Amino acid sequence: MSQQELDRLIGQIRQRFDVEMVPLRIGEETLQILHLANLEEIFLGLLDAESPTVSDLPFWAKVWDSSFVLAYFIGTQPVLPGRKILEIGAGLGVVGVYAARRGHRVLITDVNDDALLFARANVLANRCLNAEVMKLDWSSPELDTRFDTIIGSEVVYDRESYPLLVDFLRRALSPDGTAFIAKHGDLQAPRFFSELTRFFKFKERRVPITSSDGCQEVCLYAIRHKEPAAVGAA
Repeated sequence: MSQQELDRLIGQIRQRFDVEMVPLRIGEETLQILHLANLEEIFLGLLDAESPTVSDLPFWAKVWDSSFVLAYFIGTQPVLPGRKILEIGAGLGVVGVYAARRGHRVLITDVNDDALLFARANVLANRCLNAEVMKLDWSSPELDTRFDTIIGSEVVYDRESYPLLVDFLRRALSPDGTAFIAKHGDLQAPRFFSELTRFFKFKERRVPITSSDGCQEVCLYAIRHKEPAAVGAA
């Protein structure tokens, strides 16, 4: 991973976006994260546009509170030989980059091409030799393996994607694997959990945090396949 490659990628990004590199402290690591310098202006401009859709809004470009919580949690987990973590809906790649800095092997994915550019830049900026970046569409994933650990923060904001996400988890999570999903405590997603519990069981942990918006809660979910029905059960 050369500085020349990083400079080339940042130059490509700067042709379209106003960006800046900022330090981001999580746990014992300080990451260097390339992000949009004018994100609030972009959001306001899109909201003023006529009939914006969910897909029009650059949710991928924000570092969410849930990303800090999920990153720190994954960073405390033991590094297991042979295990590769799959991050979905990675956006800027903060969670995956932090996990890689803590020693985990990570495949960082998103469906948005702009998000992938930033994620690749952040992998290079933080010299994450054990992290890869790949485009991944939940509706037609090109994966030839299942993962023991899948992670994602703020991936349940679009109600239309719930069936796709649950079906993807069914196919991509190994039978004994665990998916860790984090979301803001104020985000209600009953339809997602209704869909999820058809095939999975989960545990919830609420984590209080203090941010610029005051005291908040992040919900962290550990999701596992339901046990197969016992043979001969009624």
